[in-house]
Amino acid sequence: MVEFEMPVTRLKTFERWDFYSPLDQKLKMVDASNTPFITYNNGVPCFEANMYMHRQLVAAMSRRVKGGTLRTYAMHIHHLVRFCSQNKMHFSKLTDSSFTLFVNSLQAERDKFGELSRSNNHVIQIAHRCLDFLSFVQTCHDLENFIGEGKENILRVKIKKYKIQIEGSKHQREVEVISHASVPTKDAVKSRFPVSEESALKVWDYIKTQKNREKRLRDIALYQCLEQLGARITEIHLIKIKNIEDSLNSGANAYLTLTTLKQTEHDVTRSIPVTRALLVDIQQYINKVRNQVIKRTIGKANDHGYLFISLITGNMLQSATLTKYMNIWKKDLAIEGELHPHLYRHAFITNKLKELILQHKEITSADKFREFLLHTERFKMQLQQWVGHKNPKSLDRYINLVFADLNGYSKTYNAVQLKDSVKIVKRQVQNIEQQLEDKEATMTESIFLIKKILCAFEVDIAQSLNKK
Repeated sequence: MVEFEMPVTRLKTFERWDFYSPLDQKLKMVDASNTPFITYNNGVPCFEANMYMHRQLVAAMSRRVKGGTLRTYAMHIHHLVRFCSQNKMHFSKLTDSSFTLFVNSLQAERDKFGELSRSNNHVIQIAHRCLDFLSFVQTCHDLENFIGEGKENILRVKIKKYKIQIEGSKHQREVEVISHASVPTKDAVKSRFPVSEESALKVWDYIKTQKNREKRLRDIALYQCLEQLGARITEIHLIKIKNIEDSLNSGANAYLTLTTLKQTEHDVTRSIPVTRALLVDIQQYINKVRNQVIKRTIGKANDHGYLFISLITGNMLQSATLTKYMNIWKKDLAIEGELHPHLYRHAFITNKLKELILQHKEITSADKFREFLLHTERFKMQLQQWVGHKNPKSLDRYINLVFADLNGYSKTYNAVQLKDSVKIVKRQVQNIEQQLEDKEATMTESIFLIKKILCAFEVDIAQSLNKK
Protein backbone atom coordinates (compact mmCIF):
# COMPACT_ATOMS: atom_id res chain seq x y z
CA MET A 1 0.00 0.00 0.00
CA VAL A 2 1.36 3.43 -0.96
CA GLU A 3 0.31 6.63 0.80
CA PHE A 4 0.62 9.38 -1.81
CA GLU A 5 2.47 12.52 -0.78
CA MET A 6 3.90 13.73 -4.07
CA PRO A 7 6.70 14.00 -5.00
CA VAL A 8 7.87 11.53 -2.34
CA THR A 9 5.48 8.83 -1.18
CA ARG A 10 5.65 6.42 1.74
CA LEU A 11 5.32 2.66 1.45
CA LYS A 12 2.82 1.60 4.10
CA THR A 13 2.77 -1.96 5.50
CA PHE A 14 5.99 -2.69 3.58
CA GLU A 15 8.43 -5.49 4.41
CA ARG A 16 11.91 -6.21 3.08
CA TRP A 17 13.91 -9.43 3.27
CA ASP A 18 16.63 -9.64 5.91
CA PHE A 19 18.27 -13.05 5.57
CA TYR A 20 17.59 -16.65 4.60
CA SER A 21 17.39 -19.14 7.46
CA PRO A 22 18.72 -22.57 6.43
CA LEU A 23 17.26 -24.09 9.62
CA ASP A 24 13.61 -23.64 8.68
CA GLN A 25 14.29 -22.83 5.00
CA LYS A 26 12.47 -19.52 5.19
CA LEU A 27 13.28 -16.01 4.11
CA LYS A 28 13.23 -13.77 7.19
CA MET A 29 11.48 -10.43 6.71
CA VAL A 30 11.69 -7.16 8.65
CA ASP A 31 9.23 -4.30 8.91
CA ALA A 32 10.17 -1.44 6.56
CA SER A 33 6.96 0.60 6.80
CA ASN A 34 7.11 4.27 5.81
CA THR A 35 10.10 3.76 3.52
CA PRO A 36 10.20 6.76 1.13
CA PHE A 37 9.34 5.95 -2.50
CA ILE A 38 10.48 8.41 -5.17
CA THR A 39 8.89 9.03 -8.57
CA TYR A 40 9.38 11.41 -11.46
CA ASN A 41 6.79 14.18 -11.87
CA ASN A 42 4.79 11.94 -14.24
CA GLY A 43 4.46 9.28 -11.53
CA VAL A 44 7.00 6.84 -13.00
CA PRO A 45 9.23 5.36 -10.25
CA CYS A 46 12.87 6.44 -10.27
CA PHE A 47 14.82 3.17 -10.18
CA GLU A 48 18.16 4.61 -9.03
CA ALA A 49 16.66 6.83 -6.35
CA ASN A 50 14.66 3.97 -4.82
CA MET A 51 17.65 1.64 -4.90
CA TYR A 52 19.61 4.34 -3.08
CA MET A 53 16.86 4.71 -0.47
CA HIS A 54 16.90 0.93 0.01
CA ARG A 55 20.60 1.13 0.83
CA GLN A 56 19.95 4.00 3.24
CA LEU A 57 17.19 1.97 4.89
CA VAL A 58 19.53 -0.96 5.53
CA ALA A 59 22.12 1.38 7.07
CA ALA A 60 19.44 3.21 9.06
CA MET A 61 18.07 0.04 10.64
CA SER A 62 21.49 -0.70 12.13
CA ARG A 63 21.76 2.85 13.53
CA ARG A 64 18.10 3.19 14.69
CA VAL A 65 17.52 6.10 12.32
CA LYS A 66 13.80 6.75 12.00
CA GLY A 67 11.59 7.48 9.00
CA GLY A 68 11.89 11.25 9.33
CA THR A 69 15.61 11.15 8.48
CA LEU A 70 15.04 8.84 5.52
CA ARG A 71 12.29 11.11 4.22
CA THR A 72 14.68 14.07 4.48
CA TYR A 73 17.22 12.17 2.36
CA ALA A 74 14.49 11.38 -0.18
CA MET A 75 13.35 14.99 -0.39
CA HIS A 76 16.95 16.11 -0.89
CA ILE A 77 17.70 13.83 -3.82
CA HIS A 78 14.28 14.46 -5.37
CA HIS A 79 15.50 17.97 -6.21
CA LEU A 80 18.08 16.35 -8.51
CA VAL A 81 15.53 13.85 -9.86
CA ARG A 82 13.28 16.76 -10.84
CA PHE A 83 16.19 18.78 -12.31
CA CYS A 84 17.33 15.91 -14.55
CA SER A 85 13.74 15.14 -15.57
CA GLN A 86 13.08 18.74 -16.55
CA ASN A 87 16.31 18.91 -18.55
CA LYS A 88 15.74 15.48 -20.14
CA MET A 89 19.06 14.03 -19.04
CA HIS A 90 20.09 10.89 -17.21
CA PHE A 91 22.01 11.22 -13.95
CA SER A 92 25.13 9.81 -15.63
CA LYS A 93 25.17 12.73 -18.10
CA LEU A 94 25.65 15.35 -15.39
CA THR A 95 28.87 17.35 -15.69
CA ASP A 96 30.60 19.98 -13.56
CA SER A 97 28.73 22.74 -15.39
CA SER A 98 25.28 21.10 -15.21
CA PHE A 99 25.69 20.22 -11.51
CA THR A 100 26.76 23.82 -10.87
CA LEU A 101 23.59 24.97 -12.65
CA PHE A 102 21.59 22.65 -10.37
CA VAL A 103 23.17 24.08 -7.19
CA ASN A 104 22.70 27.65 -8.43
CA SER A 105 19.01 26.95 -9.08
CA LEU A 106 18.63 25.75 -5.48
CA GLN A 107 20.18 28.98 -4.22
CA ALA A 108 18.13 31.22 -6.49
CA GLU A 109 14.68 29.69 -5.89
CA ARG A 110 12.25 31.99 -4.09
CA ASP A 111 8.92 31.45 -2.34
CA LYS A 112 5.61 33.17 -3.07
CA PHE A 113 6.62 36.10 -0.85
CA GLY A 114 9.80 36.73 -2.84
CA GLU A 115 12.06 35.40 -0.07
CA LEU A 116 14.84 32.87 -0.71
CA SER A 117 13.37 29.37 -0.35
CA ARG A 118 16.40 27.94 1.45
CA SER A 119 19.52 29.01 3.28
CA ASN A 120 23.07 28.21 2.17
CA ASN A 121 23.25 25.55 4.88
CA HIS A 122 20.16 23.86 3.45
CA VAL A 123 21.60 24.00 -0.07
CA ILE A 124 24.83 22.43 1.23
CA GLN A 125 22.87 19.53 2.78
CA ILE A 126 20.98 18.92 -0.47
CA ALA A 127 24.12 19.12 -2.63
CA HIS A 128 26.11 16.73 -0.42
CA ARG A 129 23.25 14.21 -0.36
CA CYS A 130 22.86 14.42 -4.15
CA LEU A 131 26.59 13.88 -4.70
CA ASP A 132 26.45 10.80 -2.47
CA PHE A 133 23.50 9.61 -4.55
CA LEU A 134 25.45 10.17 -7.80
CA SER A 135 28.33 8.16 -6.39
CA PHE A 136 25.81 5.35 -5.84
CA VAL A 137 24.58 5.76 -9.45
CA GLN A 138 28.15 5.25 -10.66
CA THR A 139 28.42 1.99 -8.70
CA CYS A 140 24.91 0.88 -9.64
CA HIS A 141 25.57 1.24 -13.41
CA ASP A 142 29.27 0.31 -13.24
CA LEU A 143 30.23 3.64 -14.82
CA GLU A 144 33.78 4.79 -15.46
CA ASN A 145 35.11 8.34 -15.18
CA PHE A 146 31.77 9.75 -14.06
CA ILE A 147 32.24 11.11 -10.52
CA GLY A 148 35.45 11.23 -8.53
CA GLU A 149 38.45 13.28 -7.45
CA GLY A 150 40.61 12.62 -10.53
CA LYS A 151 40.81 14.87 -13.62
CA GLU A 152 39.51 12.05 -15.78
CA ASN A 153 36.00 12.38 -14.25
CA ILE A 154 33.35 14.55 -15.88
CA LEU A 155 32.06 15.44 -12.39
CA ARG A 156 35.04 16.27 -10.20
CA VAL A 157 34.50 16.27 -6.47
CA LYS A 158 36.39 16.53 -3.20
CA ILE A 159 36.07 13.81 -0.57
CA LYS A 160 36.51 14.85 3.06
CA LYS A 161 36.50 12.69 6.18
CA TYR A 162 35.69 13.94 9.65
CA LYS A 163 34.23 12.74 12.94
CA ILE A 164 30.84 13.71 14.31
CA GLN A 165 29.44 13.35 17.83
CA ILE A 166 26.44 11.06 18.11
CA GLU A 167 23.67 12.54 20.25
CA GLY A 168 23.10 10.46 23.37
CA SER A 169 26.46 8.69 23.09
CA LYS A 170 30.08 9.31 24.08
CA HIS A 171 31.26 7.80 20.81
CA GLN A 172 32.08 9.58 17.56
CA ARG A 173 31.35 8.30 14.09
CA GLU A 174 33.59 8.91 11.10
CA VAL A 175 31.70 10.18 8.08
CA GLU A 176 32.77 10.76 4.52
CA VAL A 177 31.36 13.80 2.72
CA ILE A 178 31.51 14.31 -1.04
CA SER A 179 31.61 18.00 -1.97
CA HIS A 180 31.88 20.05 -5.18
CA ALA A 181 33.33 23.41 -6.17
CA SER A 182 29.83 24.81 -6.70
CA VAL A 183 28.68 24.07 -3.13
CA PRO A 184 28.31 27.41 -1.27
CA THR A 185 29.99 28.35 1.99
CA LYS A 186 28.11 27.93 5.26
CA ASP A 187 25.90 30.63 6.73
CA ALA A 188 26.89 32.03 10.11
CA VAL A 189 25.96 29.57 12.84
CA LYS A 190 22.79 30.58 14.66
CA SER A 191 22.14 29.45 18.20
CA ARG A 192 18.89 27.54 18.50
CA PHE A 193 17.09 28.85 21.56
CA PRO A 194 14.29 27.03 23.39
CA VAL A 195 10.71 27.96 22.61
CA SER A 196 9.88 31.23 24.34
CA GLU A 197 7.24 31.40 27.06
CA GLU A 198 5.33 33.97 25.00
CA SER A 199 5.18 31.70 21.92
CA ALA A 200 4.31 28.65 24.03
CA LEU A 201 1.44 30.56 25.69
CA LYS A 202 0.05 31.65 22.32
CA VAL A 203 0.09 28.06 21.08
CA TRP A 204 -1.52 26.76 24.28
CA ASP A 205 -4.30 29.39 24.16
CA TYR A 206 -5.01 28.36 20.58
CA ILE A 207 -5.04 24.61 21.31
CA LYS A 208 -7.39 24.80 24.31
CA THR A 209 -10.00 26.82 22.34
CA GLN A 210 -10.17 24.67 19.18
CA LYS A 211 -13.79 24.12 18.16
CA ASN A 212 -13.36 20.44 17.25
CA ARG A 213 -13.73 18.73 20.62
CA GLU A 214 -11.88 15.54 19.70
CA LYS A 215 -8.97 17.42 18.18
CA ARG A 216 -8.86 19.78 21.18
CA LEU A 217 -8.64 16.99 23.76
CA ARG A 218 -6.07 15.06 21.74
CA ASP A 219 -3.92 18.14 21.10
CA ILE A 220 -4.11 19.14 24.78
CA ALA A 221 -2.73 15.75 25.82
CA LEU A 222 -0.13 15.80 23.03
CA TYR A 223 0.99 19.34 23.87
CA GLN A 224 1.25 18.54 27.59
CA CYS A 225 3.45 15.53 26.77
CA LEU A 226 5.61 17.64 24.49
CA GLU A 227 6.09 20.26 27.19
CA GLN A 228 6.33 18.02 30.28
CA LEU A 229 8.33 15.02 29.02
CA GLY A 230 11.13 16.74 27.11
CA ALA A 231 11.16 13.84 24.66
CA ARG A 232 11.84 13.82 20.95
CA ILE A 233 8.58 14.09 19.02
CA THR A 234 8.95 10.55 17.59
CA GLU A 235 9.51 9.20 21.11
CA ILE A 236 6.20 10.76 22.15
CA HIS A 237 4.43 9.19 19.17
CA LEU A 238 5.82 5.78 20.21
CA ILE A 239 4.05 5.95 23.60
CA LYS A 240 1.53 3.15 23.96
CA ILE A 241 -1.60 2.77 26.06
CA LYS A 242 0.22 0.11 28.09
CA ASN A 243 2.87 2.69 29.06
CA ILE A 244 0.14 4.94 30.45
CA GLU A 245 -1.53 2.05 32.30
CA ASP A 246 1.82 1.04 33.83
CA SER A 247 2.40 4.64 34.87
CA LEU A 248 -1.00 4.88 36.54
CA ASN A 249 -0.25 1.65 38.44
CA SER A 250 3.31 2.61 39.41
CA GLY A 251 2.38 3.68 42.94
CA ALA A 252 2.96 7.00 44.65
CA ASN A 253 5.87 7.93 42.36
CA ALA A 254 4.49 7.91 38.83
CA TYR A 255 6.96 7.10 36.05
CA LEU A 256 6.36 6.89 32.32
CA THR A 257 8.52 4.60 30.15
CA LEU A 258 9.66 6.07 26.83
CA THR A 259 11.55 4.55 23.91
CA THR A 260 14.95 6.26 23.61
CA LEU A 261 15.98 6.94 20.02
CA LYS A 262 19.42 7.81 18.61
CA GLN A 263 21.16 5.11 20.65
CA THR A 264 23.46 2.49 19.16
CA GLU A 265 21.77 -0.25 21.18
CA HIS A 266 18.31 -1.53 20.26
CA ASP A 267 15.21 -1.49 22.45
CA VAL A 268 16.56 1.27 24.75
CA THR A 269 14.02 2.80 27.14
CA ARG A 270 14.07 5.31 29.96
CA SER A 271 11.66 6.15 32.78
CA ILE A 272 10.60 9.74 33.35
CA PRO A 273 8.86 10.99 36.52
CA VAL A 274 5.46 12.46 35.62
CA THR A 275 2.80 14.33 37.54
CA ARG A 276 -0.59 12.83 38.27
CA ALA A 277 -2.11 15.96 36.77
CA LEU A 278 -0.58 15.10 33.39
CA LEU A 279 -1.94 11.56 33.60
CA VAL A 280 -5.45 12.93 34.22
CA ASP A 281 -5.29 14.86 30.92
CA ILE A 282 -4.07 11.78 29.07
CA GLN A 283 -6.81 9.62 30.64
CA GLN A 284 -9.48 12.09 29.57
CA TYR A 285 -8.19 11.97 25.98
CA ILE A 286 -8.08 8.14 26.01
CA ASN A 287 -11.59 7.70 27.40
CA LYS A 288 -13.40 10.47 25.51
CA VAL A 289 -11.54 10.49 22.20
CA ARG A 290 -9.01 7.79 21.41
CA ASN A 291 -11.10 4.75 22.26
CA GLN A 292 -14.10 6.16 20.40
CA VAL A 293 -12.05 6.93 17.26
CA ILE A 294 -10.48 3.45 17.27
CA LYS A 295 -13.91 1.87 17.57
CA ARG A 296 -15.40 3.73 14.59
CA THR A 297 -12.35 3.52 12.29
CA ILE A 298 -10.16 0.41 12.50
CA GLY A 299 -12.14 -1.48 15.15
CA LYS A 300 -11.16 -2.49 18.67
CA ALA A 301 -9.84 -5.86 17.45
CA ASN A 302 -7.28 -4.08 15.25
CA ASP A 303 -6.13 -1.60 17.90
CA HIS A 304 -2.38 -1.03 17.43
CA GLY A 305 -2.02 0.26 20.99
CA TYR A 306 -0.35 3.63 20.25
CA LEU A 307 -1.55 6.54 22.36
CA PHE A 308 -1.76 9.33 19.81
CA ILE A 309 -3.78 8.61 16.68
CA SER A 310 -5.21 10.25 13.59
CA LEU A 311 -8.81 11.27 14.22
CA ILE A 312 -9.70 10.36 10.62
CA THR A 313 -8.01 6.99 10.10
CA GLY A 314 -7.33 5.80 13.64
CA ASN A 315 -3.74 5.01 12.65
CA MET A 316 -0.71 6.00 14.71
CA LEU A 317 -0.15 9.75 14.48
CA GLN A 318 2.95 10.61 12.44
CA SER A 319 5.59 12.94 13.87
CA ALA A 320 5.41 15.12 10.75
CA THR A 321 1.77 15.95 11.59
CA LEU A 322 2.61 18.10 14.62
CA THR A 323 5.35 19.87 12.67
CA LYS A 324 2.78 20.76 10.00
CA TYR A 325 0.38 22.01 12.67
CA MET A 326 3.07 24.20 14.21
CA ASN A 327 3.92 25.73 10.85
CA ILE A 328 0.25 26.67 10.48
CA TRP A 329 0.00 27.95 14.07
CA LYS A 330 3.14 30.03 13.65
CA LYS A 331 1.59 31.80 10.67
CA ASP A 332 -1.93 32.16 12.13
CA LEU A 333 -0.66 33.37 15.53
CA ALA A 334 1.96 35.73 14.03
CA ILE A 335 4.76 34.09 16.00
CA GLU A 336 8.16 35.44 15.09
CA GLY A 337 11.22 33.20 14.99
CA GLU A 338 11.26 29.40 14.93
CA LEU A 339 8.47 27.17 16.16
CA HIS A 340 8.75 23.41 15.94
CA PRO A 341 8.44 20.45 18.35
CA HIS A 342 12.15 20.03 19.08
CA LEU A 343 12.32 23.53 20.60
CA TYR A 344 10.14 22.24 23.44
CA ARG A 345 12.78 19.60 24.16
CA HIS A 346 15.38 22.38 24.31
CA ALA A 347 13.13 24.32 26.72
CA PHE A 348 12.56 21.25 28.91
CA ILE A 349 16.29 20.50 29.26
CA THR A 350 17.12 24.16 29.92
CA ASN A 351 14.44 24.49 32.60
CA LYS A 352 15.43 21.26 34.35
CA LEU A 353 19.08 22.31 34.44
CA LYS A 354 18.05 25.69 35.81
CA GLU A 355 16.03 24.03 38.56
CA LEU A 356 18.98 21.82 39.53
CA ILE A 357 21.36 24.78 39.63
CA LEU A 358 18.98 26.79 41.82
CA GLN A 359 18.83 23.91 44.30
CA HIS A 360 22.58 24.17 44.95
CA LYS A 361 23.74 27.53 46.27
CA GLU A 362 27.40 26.54 45.91
CA ILE A 363 27.11 26.33 42.10
CA THR A 364 27.84 29.84 40.87
CA SER A 365 29.37 29.29 37.42
CA ALA A 366 29.06 27.08 34.36
CA ASP A 367 32.45 25.49 35.09
CA LYS A 368 31.43 24.56 38.64
CA PHE A 369 28.23 23.04 37.34
CA ARG A 370 30.13 20.93 34.78
CA GLU A 371 32.34 19.66 37.58
CA PHE A 372 29.27 18.86 39.66
CA LEU A 373 27.75 17.07 36.67
CA LEU A 374 30.83 14.89 36.11
CA HIS A 375 31.13 13.80 39.74
CA THR A 376 27.49 13.31 40.69
CA GLU A 377 26.19 9.88 39.79
CA ARG A 378 22.69 10.71 41.01
CA PHE A 379 22.47 13.62 38.63
CA LYS A 380 23.64 11.46 35.72
CA MET A 381 20.81 9.04 36.48
CA GLN A 382 18.31 11.90 36.60
CA LEU A 383 19.65 13.28 33.36
CA GLN A 384 19.33 9.95 31.58
CA GLN A 385 15.76 9.62 32.84
CA TRP A 386 14.85 13.05 31.52
CA VAL A 387 16.37 13.24 28.07
CA GLY A 388 18.12 10.02 27.11
CA HIS A 389 21.60 11.58 26.79
CA LYS A 390 24.64 9.49 27.73
CA ASN A 391 27.34 12.07 27.11
CA PRO A 392 27.44 15.06 29.52
CA LYS A 393 29.20 17.15 26.83
CA SER A 394 25.96 17.24 24.86
CA LEU A 395 24.60 19.53 27.61
CA ASP A 396 27.23 22.25 27.18
CA ARG A 397 25.07 24.53 25.04
CA TYR A 398 22.21 24.25 27.53
CA ILE A 399 24.48 24.97 30.51
CA ASN A 400 25.84 28.13 28.89
CA LEU A 401 22.33 29.27 28.02
CA VAL A 402 21.09 28.70 31.59
CA PHE A 403 23.90 30.70 33.20
CA ALA A 404 23.42 33.52 30.71
CA ASP A 405 19.76 33.60 31.75
CA LEU A 406 20.42 33.37 35.50
CA ASN A 407 23.18 35.99 35.32
CA GLY A 408 24.66 34.92 38.65
CA TYR A 409 21.32 34.80 40.46
CA SER A 410 20.90 31.83 42.79
CA LYS A 411 18.28 30.70 45.30
CA THR A 412 17.04 27.49 46.80
CA TYR A 413 14.23 26.03 44.72
CA ASN A 414 11.99 23.39 46.26
CA ALA A 415 9.02 21.52 44.87
CA VAL A 416 10.37 21.37 41.33
CA GLN A 417 7.75 18.95 40.04
CA LEU A 418 5.00 20.88 41.83
CA LYS A 419 5.50 23.82 39.48
CA ASP A 420 4.73 21.59 36.49
CA SER A 421 1.67 20.21 38.22
CA VAL A 422 0.34 23.70 39.08
CA LYS A 423 0.63 24.72 35.43
CA ILE A 424 -1.29 21.65 34.26
CA VAL A 425 -4.02 22.04 36.90
CA LYS A 426 -4.61 25.65 35.85
CA ARG A 427 -4.96 24.51 32.26
CA GLN A 428 -7.33 21.69 33.24
CA VAL A 429 -9.63 24.07 35.11
CA GLN A 430 -9.67 26.40 32.08
CA ASN A 431 -10.51 23.43 29.87
CA ILE A 432 -13.43 22.42 32.12
CA GLU A 433 -14.74 26.00 32.02
CA GLN A 434 -14.57 25.89 28.21
CA GLN A 435 -16.43 22.56 28.08
CA LEU A 436 -19.18 23.91 30.34
CA GLU A 437 -19.47 27.05 28.25
CA ASP A 438 -19.72 25.01 25.02
CA LYS A 439 -22.15 22.58 26.71
CA GLU A 440 -19.84 19.65 25.98
CA ALA A 441 -19.93 18.46 29.59
CA THR A 442 -22.61 18.42 32.28
CA MET A 443 -22.14 19.94 35.72
CA THR A 444 -21.98 16.43 37.22
CA GLU A 445 -19.22 15.38 34.81
CA SER A 446 -17.31 18.59 35.50
CA ILE A 447 -17.50 18.18 39.29
CA PHE A 448 -16.31 14.58 38.97
CA LEU A 449 -13.37 15.67 36.80
CA ILE A 450 -12.45 18.49 39.21
CA LYS A 451 -12.40 16.01 42.10
CA LYS A 452 -10.15 13.75 40.06
CA ILE A 453 -7.82 16.65 39.26
CA LEU A 454 -7.66 17.71 42.91
CA CYS A 455 -6.83 14.16 44.00
CA ALA A 456 -4.02 14.02 41.47
CA PHE A 457 -2.80 17.45 42.55
CA GLU A 458 -2.84 16.37 46.20
CA VAL A 459 -0.58 13.43 45.34
CA ASP A 460 1.80 15.78 43.47
CA ILE A 461 1.93 18.14 46.46
CA ALA A 462 2.75 15.27 48.83
CA GLN A 463 5.46 14.06 46.49
CA SER A 464 6.95 17.55 46.27
CA LEU A 465 7.04 18.04 50.05
CA ASN A 466 8.77 14.69 50.50
CA LYS A 467 11.54 15.75 48.15
CA LYS A 468 12.65 18.67 50.29
